[in-house]
Amino acid sequence: MRLHLRTVLSTGALILAGGYMLFGLLGPNGIPMVLERNRHVRALQEKNADLEREIEQRRDRIRSLSDSPSEQERQVREKLKLLKKDETTFVLQDLKK
Repeated sequence: MRLHLRTVLSTGALILAGGYMLFGLLGPNGIPMVLERNRHVRALQEKNADLEREIEQRRDRIRSLSDSPSEQERQVREKLKLLKKDETTFVLQDLKK
């Protein structure tokens, strides 16, 4: 009788432990949360990579501007829409049909 009671209790304990583990893995703090965190980390890594590329492009532009006075002048004139004395600007408009 004692052996039967011990078997039932140990089987019940194993079932409870298995249920707790299953709930832990499939519950809100289990595997779904880990997968969501991995997706979030991947998205942040992609965003960081994009920002790094943008920073590098801006550094290159700064380097080119600091190395070339003519490039500086061209950029300033373009931004301020200024012309040299003998330059002519043509403004083209698209005709919408």
